[in-house]
Amino acid sequence: MTNIHQQLLTRPTFVEVDFGKVRHNFNEIQKLVPGKKVLCVVKGNAYGHGAVPMGKLFESLGADYLGVAIPEEGVELRLSGITIPILVLSAIADKQIPVCIEHDLTITAPSDEKLEQIDLAAQQAGKRAIVHLKIDTGMGRIGVNWERVSKFIPVMEKCKHTDFEGLYSHFACSDEEGGVTHIQIERFNHAIKIFQDAGYDFSIKHIANSGGILFYPESHFDMVRAGMVLYGLFEGRSLPSGVTLEPAMSWKTEVVYFKYIEAGTGIGYGHNYIAKTATRIVTLPVGYADGYQRAMGPHGKVIIRDTMYPIAGRICMDQMMVNISRFGESYKGDEVILVGSSKSHSITFFDIAAWSDTSIYELLSQISSRVPRIYKNQN
Repeated sequence: MTNIHQQLLTRPTFVEVDFGKVRHNFNEIQKLVPGKKVLCVVKGNAYGHGAVPMGKLFESLGADYLGVAIPEEGVELRLSGITIPILVLSAIADKQIPVCIEHDLTITAPSDEKLEQIDLAAQQAGKRAIVHLKIDTGMGRIGVNWERVSKFIPVMEKCKHTDFEGLYSHFACSDEEGGVTHIQIERFNHAIKIFQDAGYDFSIKHIANSGGILFYPESHFDMVRAGMVLYGLFEGRSLPSGVTLEPAMSWKTEVVYFKYIEAGTGIGYGHNYIAKTATRIVTLPVGYADGYQRAMGPHGKVIIRDTMYPIAGRICMDQMMVNISRFGESYKGDEVILVGSSKSHSITFFDIAAWSDTSIYELLSQISSRVPRIYKNQN
């Protein structure tokens, strides 16, 4: 069900998501992986962009799979009418297995014990479970160690209610230069051979995430998993020559209060900002409950009337103040760019992440549900 913020669409703090730019990014990925299946990752509310709208867009563009972190995310997509395969990428509790089977979600089996539970749940439901086995080639998170994958085989032989569609792993350092990724590819190939020697040849083998797609063509196997690149962002190395990504999201608000203060006036909690001279302050209806980073402190900036201005004082839960200087002009209702571009200035999510000493992944996933999403260029 759409939340009240999305229903009303009256809040002056909102993000805009440009479907046209997402389409461009999807096409760029397809050019890099001709003939391969593409899984589009929409976990974490599609990195803040809206899981259902993005899921429907990727389905319309011909994506082969969607990827979510938890069963609840997959169920939300199913209830919205999405029918293409959906892979639950994380380890799940035993009590979540029947939910996956009921809603035709593909399940990650990160251990032989979990595989037994999946097959039992499928038997009890009178359905077949679709499974992708997860092996650990160096991420150290979930999955059977690449040297011990043979422990899966006797359990697989006993499973009568499970279809073994996929085998996969996850890169730890594909956004960096170095030999770790090549080692992981070698380990993955080693594991594939063990299964093939035992008579199991999975139809979908996959290890490439965004970094793998961009920099390691030998990792593309049968399917790739596109995450942040779909939304026009990549944190790490410079993009390969000829590849262009277009950031799909901008973030805006507006001025709701304007005041003039004298020198020596404190602003905000703790008065950690004291005006050195008489100046003008505007208040904006956005704060850390929206996912706007409190950690930015004095480093943060916004764009008003094509001028960059600094944040004044601590960012509050729901509001923040900006120093527009003694001679700055701004009034109630003026547009404020938090992320995006004016004629002369630009602020990116990379800027906010740097000012906050965090990652764009963390930043995007923290944009809360009370910030409405407005979608452009849907046709």
